Formats: sequence, structure tokens, C-alpha cells
Amino acid sequence: MKKEFFIQILLSILVLVILIVVYQMYFKKDFTNSTVINREDNANREDNADKDNNLVNITYESVDREGRKYIIAAETGNFKAEEPDLIYMTNVNAKIFLLDRSVIYINSLNAEYNTTNYDTKFYKNVNLNFLEHNISCENLNIFFKENLIEAFNNLNYKNSDIVMVADKIEIDLLTKNSKIYNFNENNVIIKNKSSDGNN
Repeated sequence: MKKEFFIQILLSILVLVILIVVYQMYFKKDFTNSTVINREDNANREDNADKDNNLVNITYESVDREGRKYIIAAETGNFKAEEPDLIYMTNVNAKIFLLDRSVIYINSLNAEYNTTNYDTKFYKNVNLNFLEHNISCENLNIFFKENLIEAFNNLNYKNSDIVMVADKIEIDLLTKNSKIYNFNENNVIIKNKSSDGNN
């Protein structure tokens, strides 16, 4: 009788552990393993509650439940006490590691990074490189919940075949399909590259 009771308790614990693991892997939150690395706080939070808090050499890493990894690093950053989830970064570099092991590289002079949902708004001299695709613009936003990248303002797109100027481009992070928008017909210019590489 004691042996059967012990086995039932052991099986119950095993089922409970399996349920907890399944919940953590599939249902808890879109992004897990969010960490801050090399975060040096230059301001004392208690003494400067109403002032900006400065950060130097910061890196944030996260992995979503699909397995995509996102790393964003900046030389400096700061946050305000009234908006502690938003980090305003300068000299920013970011990488998105996609499921097929390809990598999207992004850099800009500035970015606004949300530490809660990991959405990022890059601005000023933004460059995105993905395989043979190169985008330069003034604004680029990443929305992880929507699996979307949007680039706009002084948008230039280049690949091995074309050079294009447009108003806005959206890229689906899951399918890698893109949509190109032109709000003014005069703003879209597409040039084919010649076979020798000159325009």
C-alpha cells in the first residue's frame, strides 16, 4: 500500500513538472530570456528620481518563442523615471537572428527601445542589411508582436538588380515578404543595375 501511494505521489509530481515546463515554453510570454549585459548605471536612481538616468555600453538580448534572437547594443542610453520601460539609445547596432539562420543587421545614430515588448524605433542615418538587400532611411520600426519591420523617410533600397527610392517599405519577419508604398508617384524611382554593376 505504501509503495502504491509513493508511486502515485511521484507520478503526480512528474505531471505537475511537465505542465509547468509546457506552460513556460509555449504560453508564458512572447519573449523570454531577456537580459541586460554590460549595463553601467551612471546615475543614482534614488538621488535623481526626476532626472534622466544614463547608461553606458548597454546590450539587451531576447529570444521569442519561435526561436528568433534579437540583440541590440548601444554606446549610451538613458531613461526617464516617468518612462522606465523606454531606453533612448545612441550609436545603436542590432541583429535579428531568423529561424533559417540568416541575420538582419541594423544600425543607426539613435533608437528608442521598449524593454517590455522589445519594439524598437530607429532614427537618424538608419541602415538595414539582410543578405543582398540594403535599406537606408531616416526611420525604421520593429514591431515583434506583429512580426513587422517598417522603414520610411528618405528611403533608398538596393539589391543586386535594382536601386529604388520610395516612401515606405514593410517587411514581414515570418515570410520575409515586403510591401512597397508610394504616397506620391514622383517619389518612387526604380533603376535597373547594368550587368557590369554601373547604373
